[in-house]
Formats: sequence, structure tokens, C-alpha cells
Amino acid sequence: MPTLGSNLVQGYIQPSMQHFQQAAHKLNQGLQAWCPKPSAVGAETIHDEFAEVVRAWARIEFLRFGPLVAATRFERIYFWPDPRGITLRQVQGLLAGAEPIPNAEALASHSVAVQGLPALEYVLYRQDGILAIGAQLTPDQAPQTLPADFDGACAYATAVSGNLASVGAELVQAWSEEGPYGKQFSNPTADSPLYRSPQEVAAEAIKALSTGLQFAHDIKLMPVLGKGFQQAKATRAPFWRSGLSTEAMASSIEGLLQFYQAGGYIYKDDEAWIDKNLRGELERGVDNFKSLRQPMQQLTQDEDGYRQLTLAALLLENAKSIVDQHMAPAFGVRLGFNALDGD
Repeated sequence: MPTLGSNLVQGYIQPSMQHFQQAAHKLNQGLQAWCPKPSAVGAETIHDEFAEVVRAWARIEFLRFGPLVAATRFERIYFWPDPRGITLRQVQGLLAGAEPIPNAEALASHSVAVQGLPALEYVLYRQDGILAIGAQLTPDQAPQTLPADFDGACAYATAVSGNLASVGAELVQAWSEEGPYGKQFSNPTADSPLYRSPQEVAAEAIKALSTGLQFAHDIKLMPVLGKGFQQAKATRAPFWRSGLSTEAMASSIEGLLQFYQAGGYIYKDDEAWIDKNLRGELERGVDNFKSLRQPMQQLTQDEDGYRQLTLAALLLENAKSIVDQHMAPAFGVRLGFNALDGD
């Protein structure tokens, strides 16, 4: 009979890690082909490929234990939030510096702030970013009409996407059936240094759900909403430059729902309502974000859009309450410190 751990690894974690790695690799290949011969059509393709990486990341970012937190992989992929603007400062310095732009392998030894998705989004979507320049190109325009810093910025974007693909490959290996982490999470044993019982696996999984919901509510959404409609600030949202904020949030909540479903949790008869209610809140959260078609800047300037975001926050809060107060006790799990404590 499959264990909770093997259900989660085979049913959600492994395919989601593979999807992230494959999406990053495809973007890297796309940039390698596009940068020497940029075009408006190609710029649209790069946007679509970047969006797929963002969605794939959103589906694994809440798995903040084991391989994703080892070797600072989380920060290397996603150094965010960044209230001091470290990423912008360091990326600008790297692009303006006298040193050659590092390739993906060399980039891995640089600051985590210049290695991941926020840095890549900035160089793609900033004012006069490489996608904005590419979108304006006509088919007969010669490469010499490009700004002087285009090649360097494009080389940097290619390096970051290559770095993301490499980190993704490490995650795939760690969670594979041959990988030490995937094996021990799937089959806990009394002498394992990681998980000694199914109870410890359940605790890790339920804590990931709780922390993922807290991150979505406290870190991604509430700073955007502020203390009211007049104080809303779209630039506090993840991926606001690329217009992917709500898509990323929808993918994240959908990922949490599918991670939960993959576990196949079996409740006692008098606790079956927990399963129904938790699924319901998460499903409504996904539907809510998917219904928000406008960029975050428009949503925060529209009272109806703001109300929808406020509803999303309430759904996330409700789902976390069900996990913490009902699901965790139902499986004998005590939720202690999590990855966000101290942030």
C-alpha cells in the first residue's frame, strides 16, 4: 500500500519539479536562439516561456523543506521579497560593470540576488528591457539598430535562465526515486536521519500547506492591499513587472490544492467535513485568481478588483485556519516554527 510520502512524491512533487526544470530549460534554449536574431514574434514567445517558468515555480515554491532549502536553492531561484531593492542594484551593477557577463555556470557563484526569477524578470521587463526593445523590431531592421547594452542584457538573461534550469535539475535529482531525499520521504524508517515515521512525513507535508498559505496571504497579498483601497500598491506584488501576479498566485493555490489531493488523506467519518471544506476554500481561491484577467496595477486601482483581491485574502486565511486548527490535529500533527518565522 503506498505511503503518504510516496503519494506526494509520485503524485505531485516529482512531476512538478520536472515541469519547472523543463520550463526553465525551454526558456534558456529560446533565449539562446532569440538573442542573436531578436524579433517581435520571438519576443512574444520568450514572454510565454517566461510565464510558464513563473507558473511552474509557483507550483513548487511552497515545498520549502529538504532540497528546496538546501544549498540556498530557494533564494537562488526566488530572492523575494526584496524591500531594499538589492536585486535591482546588483543587476544594474553587473550589467554596467567592466567584467564580462558571466555564463550560467559562473553565475552560480555570484550573489543569490542576481541568479533567479526576480533578476530575470527585471532585465526582461524593465523600462527599455530586452522584450520591450524586441517587441518594437520590424522584420527588416538590422541588428546594429539595437541599443549598445542589448547584447549584454540578453546574455545575462540567458545565463539566469540556464542557472534556473541547473537548479531545477538538482531538484529533480534530489526528489527522484534514486535521490536520497525522495527515497526517505517516501519510505520513512526508524533509523532514517530525515524521516523516522509516517507521522513525521505528515507533519512536514501539513506544515508545507500551512506555510504556503501563510506566504500567499501575508507576504504576497496583504502588502498589496495595504490598509484600504486608497493605500493599495501593485508594485508590492510578485511578478508585477511582467503582469503575471495573478497568474502566479492562481498557480500557487492550484499547486497547494493538488499537493493536498495527491496525499490521499483518509479522515475519520466525523472529520470528513475537513476534507470537503479545505478543498472548497482552495478551489474558490484558484477560481478567484483565475477570474482576475487584468494586471495587478489595474486591479488595485479599481474598487471591484480590490474587492476581489480582498476576497482572495479571506479565502487563503480560511484555508490556513482549516489546516492549522482542524487538519493538523486530525492527523496528530503539532505545527511549530515554519520557514517564514523570523522573516
